[in-house]
Amino acid sequence: MILQDRAFDGDNQFEKRVPLGGTLGVIGKEVLVNGTIGPYADVTTGLVRLRLLNGSNARLYNFGFSDDRPFSLVATDGGLLAEPWSTKRLYLSPGERAEIVVAFKPGERVELRSYPSEYGGTLGRVDGFDDRLDICQFRAAATLSDGTEIPAAPGVAPDLTGEKVAQERSFVLASDQINGRSMAMDRIDFGVREGTVEVWDVVNDNGFLHNFHVHDVQFQVLTVDDGKPEPHLRGWKDTVLLAQRKHYRLAMRFRGHTDPNTPYMYHCHLLQHEDNGMMGQFVVLGEGEKVGVVPQTHQHS
Repeated sequence: MILQDRAFDGDNQFEKRVPLGGTLGVIGKEVLVNGTIGPYADVTTGLVRLRLLNGSNARLYNFGFSDDRPFSLVATDGGLLAEPWSTKRLYLSPGERAEIVVAFKPGERVELRSYPSEYGGTLGRVDGFDDRLDICQFRAAATLSDGTEIPAAPGVAPDLTGEKVAQERSFVLASDQINGRSMAMDRIDFGVREGTVEVWDVVNDNGFLHNFHVHDVQFQVLTVDDGKPEPHLRGWKDTVLLAQRKHYRLAMRFRGHTDPNTPYMYHCHLLQHEDNGMMGQFVVLGEGEKVGVVPQTHQHS
């Protein structure tokens, strides 16, 4: 289920509507699921597995069902969790993915919703944090097939805790910049060595909503403000919501393709923020290689 919020004009054409005083970018009042307004899904089984992707420019979703029934989170960005997590609410910021399993009873109808969020701050209503939105209605048949259960251990837990750390780095997201620098297409910010593990400390330090996405790798959230990460952060991730002024320590191993001249990116995944420069570039280096220069053919106007 790919979710995107949209605004429409009088002719039902898309409007790129940034709220007056907004800090995140384009926010719409209509939510499309796989391009459909007001969708519903026919349910024929007692358990249903939903794959959710926040494909919005800026909106933060706080998922839950209209009757507050619990559901189980079984996978995040990088795959299945070591154990399912039962919850009634789940946040997904732009670019994040999750897989949940929810149980239904014969003949019932229930809505998947996005509920108001705690992350908006004083002016959060401008950017949609106070919105309650119906996402999709589920319509259960009079008879449902049964017999499926959620495995006790769907996947394998990330395993980078205790690994030798080749490098630690710090990233501060503020004012559409990372570490006080705006994105430059002809600048490689640093190189990482193939096969090594690095730990990146990431913090959102300017009071607005940000998240952090890394290309090429999945990472393990080691700690959040030196504490154990919440259950929804204990699987492999490549995008993480950054609560304001909390430090997220992310461990990642770099494997595979190396090239000193062709960079990968790390950035805030809110479209307006990354477009405005909240992004950087790194390269993966083989043995003996040094950071190179971005070829002119890779630059964009």
